[in-house]
Amino acid sequence: MIIRNLSKVLLIIVGTIVLLLWISGWLNLWIKGIGGIADDVKGYQLHSYPVDGEYSLKLDLSDLESNEGKVLYDDGKNQIYVNKVWVNDNSDYEVSFRSSGTYNLRGATLVSGNEHARVENGFTYDNQIDATATYQKNTFKIYSSGSSGLNYKDGDSFGFYLLPHDKEVDLDIEKDSIIEVKLSNLHMHNWEKK
Repeated sequence: MIIRNLSKVLLIIVGTIVLLLWISGWLNLWIKGIGGIADDVKGYQLHSYPVDGEYSLKLDLSDLESNEGKVLYDDGKNQIYVNKVWVNDNSDYEVSFRSSGTYNLRGATLVSGNEHARVENGFTYDNQIDATATYQKNTFKIYSSGSSGLNYKDGDSFGFYLLPHDKEVDLDIEKDSIIEVKLSNLHMHNWEKK
């Protein structure tokens, strides 16, 4: 009898806590992160603008795993870092970046290569970055290999092919394995509580 009554009391306490977390918004924030804030068009407004400057880092094509975690951008609250560098089936080198920002009940910030925007019936994201790579003193434009929406609790991802498809680049990793990537026109997203 005591165990049954204790179970009922615990169930009521847990239910009350979950209800309070849901009403306050903490449950949604804990489950969805920045995506939950971005989806709440009635509760938050979005300000988005380009970040000044050009940001670069060097990648080592002879040791692809050594590039993971290299930081491209860091303002103390928002960060863009290398998630992965790999060679795909077509012998194309690709780099994937992860953007991570901050969020709480008052709002969120995210600096990304993707511009997230609200459109009539939902949301959209678009890679607006100007990207170049330099290999053995030759600089060339590189092209997007993909991007994501706010798929992570704290941000998104975007990537590039490291070699252009419209220009011949003589890649000799044994001679020189370092390629420098430069990105500009990153986007700051600032969601504020209305």
